[in-house]
Amino acid sequence: MRNIIYYITLFSVVLACPHLSAQNTKEKNDSILQALLPEPQSVTVYHEEKGIAPDEIKGFHLVKKAQIPFGIKQFPLKTVDEQQHCIVLELNKSIKAEEGYELVIKDNVIRLSARTSKGLLYGMMTLEQIARNAKEINAEMPALKIEDYPHSSYRAIHLDLKHHIDKKEYMYSILDKMALYKLNAIIVEFEDKIKYETYPVIGAPNAWSIDEWKEWCEYAHKLNIEVSPLIQGIGHADFILKHEEMKPLREDPSSDWVCCPSNEKYYKVQFKLYEDAIKATPYGKYLHVGGDEVGTLGTCPRCKKQHKNALELQMQWLKRVSDYAVKHGRTPIFWDDMVFKHVGLYAAILDQIPPQQVDSVWQKQLPELNKHIKSFPKKVIYMRWQYGNADQPGNKKALQWYHDNKLKTMGATAVQTTYAMLPLGGFINNIKSFQTARQDIPIEGVLCTAWDDASPLTDTFWQGFIAHAQYSWNIQDDMDKEEFDRRYRINEFGYQASGLPNFRPLLESTFPLWETGLLDEGVRRSLYRTGGKFKLMSLPTETKGEWSIKYQKRIEEAQKNIAKCQQLKELLLKYRKESVRNEYSLQVFECINELTGYTAELLFALSEYDIKRDFASFNNLKLCVKKFDTVRQNMEHIYSQIRVLGQPEGYLLPMNHHAHLAIQTKNSDWMFWYETAFLKKLTENIPDLK
Repeated sequence: MRNIIYYITLFSVVLACPHLSAQNTKEKNDSILQALLPEPQSVTVYHEEKGIAPDEIKGFHLVKKAQIPFGIKQFPLKTVDEQQHCIVLELNKSIKAEEGYELVIKDNVIRLSARTSKGLLYGMMTLEQIARNAKEINAEMPALKIEDYPHSSYRAIHLDLKHHIDKKEYMYSILDKMALYKLNAIIVEFEDKIKYETYPVIGAPNAWSIDEWKEWCEYAHKLNIEVSPLIQGIGHADFILKHEEMKPLREDPSSDWVCCPSNEKYYKVQFKLYEDAIKATPYGKYLHVGGDEVGTLGTCPRCKKQHKNALELQMQWLKRVSDYAVKHGRTPIFWDDMVFKHVGLYAAILDQIPPQQVDSVWQKQLPELNKHIKSFPKKVIYMRWQYGNADQPGNKKALQWYHDNKLKTMGATAVQTTYAMLPLGGFINNIKSFQTARQDIPIEGVLCTAWDDASPLTDTFWQGFIAHAQYSWNIQDDMDKEEFDRRYRINEFGYQASGLPNFRPLLESTFPLWETGLLDEGVRRSLYRTGGKFKLMSLPTETKGEWSIKYQKRIEEAQKNIAKCQQLKELLLKYRKESVRNEYSLQVFECINELTGYTAELLFALSEYDIKRDFASFNNLKLCVKKFDTVRQNMEHIYSQIRVLGQPEGYLLPMNHHAHLAIQTKNSDWMFWYETAFLKKLTENIPDLK
């Protein structure tokens, strides 16, 4: 990599044998350092100096007010008087960046200097990776000097709890992993996962208490992770408005989606929810007030009396809630999509139109946008979300408009939008693109969102979260996706496993058939676009082979997927054999592979039965139908280790305005939405299959 600087003394050319030994040392040093994530800004390696084995470290030597950072796992947590074979920690005001550090390994001493305790933490996280990597390849930690600091001061991930809650131990493990990769903030979309004190009916039966959230935030604070709440208001308000006593707050009496911004009783409820969320996040800097996807403002009688358009009503609401946030010591954050939608710029800012049309559309609609500039609260951070390539004309024009008007912005990228079971596609490049887009336009930071619409496990998000960690820490690095993938596999599974082929592309290639294979109309991950409606594929008729001809291409794809899933099964078993950590993640990918493979097996078995209509093909189809119970049980067993499956007793389902897959049922049926529907249709039409 271009920011690795190798320092080789003149003595390296003296003798042949020492040169050979130095070459082996260099290769090991490269292996250790060219696996770091995020990659440091500058690394100088002294190949002719002797390194230090991790097991030789006796403990910590503290200089002045330096303290051992919280969360250290690789080294003895004790202080010693001497410096030899120890980690010397010191605070040094000459280091400019608040989270920056300088790490030197030389002469049997590890010296870590930083301006603040935050820098000491991140220096130790780098050292922990170096020590772990060295142990795995049976090498010393190399003699080196690292000078490091973050590109972005705000490196946040999004934890969306709309439709699920993970077990407490796993929630704490998320914080540990964030610290290792130098992520320093979370925006938690609480919805009903707080036991609200004034309005307890809104909290789900399995919600955490305010004290439980405070304890979690305290743990995060020790790891330099700032937790801020997102409490949806005005739109996405079904967790509030689904309750009988909250129905008078609705904009539309027949929908639980939008609150009326002209109803004073609504603000009384909203502000109490904010109050509890602020209590639950005592170290939070922000209050994210939501505000996105509100399509019906102005329709209720109270709003009509004001004679204001939708944008005016939205900004009136934003002024009220942002004033509350500022008064209570929080900086408000607001999703900005409706601002542009109300003035005809929605498609332009999301680059949903050809690039050559962006300029003309923007210029045409800009006067309407500028007309409302005085209503934009100055103390709000406008969160510009773009989940595709953010380095495109429309998104950059929006960022520039905010900057020109002296309004603060953040970016929001995504590792997960509406995908079921596993995020797909080029999210790594998209995540990187927002850091590229911001280089010429100052913004406050970037949030990596992970939406709960179809509620995949958090373990499936980590590749994207770690990519966000890499590019928000070191955007100047020339690391491409392939190099990132290699480092990701080393860090997540170990050196031995990283030498195996990357399983993710092969796994993702099986998803198109799984998403639509049992349907004539609809697609699993876009359930919201059809209002939850879909049409199952037809079944074999009395005419042999007719069904197989109709679905020939699909059956051919099923045959390919059966081979792919078998290949993946063998590959993931190899990963589990070779990996030294995160075995649970591999088990998650295994059961996802089993589920996607089941669709292919069922289609192929049904085709054989359609063509042959003999005992063997019927019996094979019957066995395949019965196999589903095992597939489901395996997946539920794996998922339930870290997640509470299904909704608790007494939970009230919302009207599901957006037809989110994850909230179709109270139990876990939604995870197998099309499989169960198709098998029911199949066994009802061929009764002997039961």
